[in-house]
Amino acid sequence: MRKILFLISFTLVATTVSAADDYRIVTIQILKSTKNAVSFAGRSPAVYATLYVTETDGAQYTFRNDSTTAVATAIGIKEALEEFESLADYDVPVYNFYSFCTDSLHCNDTLDAGATGHDLFIIVKNVLIAPYQRIEKQYSDDYGHYFTVGTYAPYKATFVVYDAMSKTYSHQETLSDTLVWAKDTWDDNLARTQSELPSIEEAAPLAAAEIGRLYTRTLAPFWLSVQRFFFVPSAKDLRTAAEHAENGEWDEAMTIWEQYAGHNNRRVAAQSAFNVALACEVNGHYELALEWLQYAEKLYVIREIAGYRAILQRRMNESRILQEQLQDL
Repeated sequence: MRKILFLISFTLVATTVSAADDYRIVTIQILKSTKNAVSFAGRSPAVYATLYVTETDGAQYTFRNDSTTAVATAIGIKEALEEFESLADYDVPVYNFYSFCTDSLHCNDTLDAGATGHDLFIIVKNVLIAPYQRIEKQYSDDYGHYFTVGTYAPYKATFVVYDAMSKTYSHQETLSDTLVWAKDTWDDNLARTQSELPSIEEAAPLAAAEIGRLYTRTLAPFWLSVQRFFFVPSAKDLRTAAEHAENGEWDEAMTIWEQYAGHNNRRVAAQSAFNVALACEVNGHYELALEWLQYAEKLYVIREIAGYRAILQRRMNESRILQEQLQDL
């Protein structure tokens, strides 16, 4: 699955709204739990970029991997870690780790915890990135040709977490995907559009840093941009509520929607109740949001309720895991 960098990544699209309904799409931030949570509380982590070397003549070495790419990935991890509240005042160090082992994930090379004073090591291993550019013609008409121009960066990278206190490798993960920077353009803007995208040389370090940030999402809860929609019936007050919601003023919007949830027009009332459920989700009140959806369903049949209910139930089920993970940060 390609990560499209010029769009909102990992966008969760709601069920298509009925064509006859007036609605708005909004982007909200949600906190997601992770699959390989690592406890950073009271720990002093460090990031190691593994540089593979092989002996040639005596003390001479040749590097198997591009050291610049490995270090850029390690720096991406560092920057993402320092966004954690528990590490906000901690300068996560990045070190080079020279390894002679190229065929095993857990080889005989060891990290000396006493030498650095750190007790949790995140090790970057085997970062492979192969950027390229491509121009795809979408269609032609009397005005010329329409293209999609893209810079693509297929990648594969392996990561290991070493706990120096327990002397164990607690996690290992291999990520592989393709990062994409792309734009649409007409043929008369083709060269300019292509110059606005990262070149093949620029794409490698940019992708490496992004890989590091993506990997950090597997270690701790992370913020994710997702899309939601709400209904906008024709009443003037409800248009005002829509403006509040689009400006992130959810409490103000909810106050108006709650009033219209009792409207004598059952369709307007149901749509307003649906909107209240969204405001409850934004405020982290998932059970209350489900109650408002149930109320909306009793008022009027809105086909989008089923899909949104499933989203809210997943978020509610995930909230317990999320709270446990947040305590360990």
